[in-house]
Amino acid sequence: MSDKITLVVRFRINSSAKQEFTAKLQEVFTHIVKEETFVEASLVQDMRDPESILNYEVWKESPESFMKNQMSRPYRVEFEKMIVDLKIDRTPAWYSSIADWKRA
Repeated sequence: MSDKITLVVRFRINSSAKQEFTAKLQEVFTHIVKEETFVEASLVQDMRDPESILNYEVWKESPESFMKNQMSRPYRVEFEKMIVDLKIDRTPAWYSSIADWKRA
């Protein structure tokens, strides 16, 4: 069992809101990358469905500690408000690693 968790969040975003969304998320990540338990993250877009964006984050925390420690950060407030204001659909899911591969 790994000591890391992976948070995968699927966003459905109208093309008119995508620029604002990505700009705000980049701003939020200027803070996230400084968090002690943060490992890595990436933001990807479905090549066949540009309104589907996936955010992939790896943390050295449990889902419970993440929700308590990370979601209460002040820098997340504006981002959370923007998601509601722009009516962005968000589907989060937690994963734990069962195997890892790296380039030899």
